[in-house]
Amino acid sequence: MNGFLLIDKPKGITSFDVVKIARKKVGVRKIGHAGNLDPHATGLLILGIGRATRFIPFIMDLDKEYVATIQLGILTDTLDVTGEEIDRKPVPEFTEQELKNVLRNFLGEIEQVPPSYSAIRIKGQRLYDLAREGVYITPKAKRVTIYNLEILDTRDSEIDLRVVCSKGTYIRALARDIGEKLGTYGIVKELRRTKIGPFKIEEAIKPEEITKDSVIPIDEGLRHLPSVVINDRAMWHFKNGNVVGINGILKRIGNPKTFQHVKVYSPSGKFMGVGLMKWDGIYPKRVIPD
Repeated sequence: MNGFLLIDKPKGITSFDVVKIARKKVGVRKIGHAGNLDPHATGLLILGIGRATRFIPFIMDLDKEYVATIQLGILTDTLDVTGEEIDRKPVPEFTEQELKNVLRNFLGEIEQVPPSYSAIRIKGQRLYDLAREGVYITPKAKRVTIYNLEILDTRDSEIDLRVVCSKGTYIRALARDIGEKLGTYGIVKELRRTKIGPFKIEEAIKPEEITKDSVIPIDEGLRHLPSVVINDRAMWHFKNGNVVGINGILKRIGNPKTFQHVKVYSPSGKFMGVGLMKWDGIYPKRVIPD
């Protein structure tokens, strides 16, 4: 049992809770997820089953899409509605155009300070574990990219946004910073992940619907990667961790570029793993053992 599951995580359970449910449903212990969702958040969670766990990094790097409701005027320790309220501020009146002008500040590559309640490690300890013990540490700012910020609706002190962003972006931190630019506080009231790379929430199933038939093949879970077909001689080199020269490539599918990861197939169509395309050939990165 090797492959990926596309899950629509409900509110109120952790991503690891979903992993535990999947272990029981498919009877496989080795399962991991490709990007955490907070318990309060819902939406697309991708699980790797068995050998697919080795390919999770190729999914974690993908861009994400979220639909978020930002509650203005309130500050909590977690930067969402599950946290303890720290302070309140009046919410200034603003027009849609003024809101659009504020959101432009967050488009493109930005510096973002992650929340104190996050999975970032400081000297081996998770920040959220330290915060629960009353130790609040402000992590260093990190560079993330916001590709799109679309206003879906505004209501009194709430804003609904669609956010398309790079991996590592914290929507809670974005809510905090948008609130600050508007002259008040901002936290996440609702959060739903709707896309991870090419994968859409419409493809996902609920945890209780998981069956062995729900698991998609490893290479289908890597549909965003281009492909190459290599010859029989090159197959031996690839599966033994050796570089496959350019002459070993029979076919290229999806216009693979230099320094891009590619799915590698045998002449018969067997998926063999993922390699890194370079000018002189394909360098094995993850190989499916026989």
